[in-house]
Amino acid sequence: MKQIELELGGEKRTFYFGLGFLGNLLEKENISIGEIDQKIIDNPFKWMPLIMYYSCAWGYTRKNEHPPFNVVNIIDWVDEAGIDGTIVIDFFNAFRQSLVKDVPQTNDKKKATKK
Repeated sequence: MKQIELELGGEKRTFYFGLGFLGNLLEKENISIGEIDQKIIDNPFKWMPLIMYYSCAWGYTRKNEHPPFNVVNIIDWVDEAGIDGTIVIDFFNAFRQSLVKDVPQTNDKKKATKK
């Protein structure tokens, strides 16, 4: 499972990047996968902590538990850590990597065959 562990809010927290987290984010926020980048560009102060919330909350959601924090807590914790701090950078580097790592590449070139 794609995940990263980061210290946030005084605790080590696991952030998940699998299909479950991503599907939950898209469904709950009523956006498409193609809109994520533009949302972050338009309002990073809303969308960065919101994406982090869904990522961290997924560990509880998949166990049918309610996370013991909400998006406001994530915002406060990120504010405390500093939005330009390594926590946000590390999270989004791992998030971006999860979107492109191990994705099959298409090869449009046809191989020549002997006749």
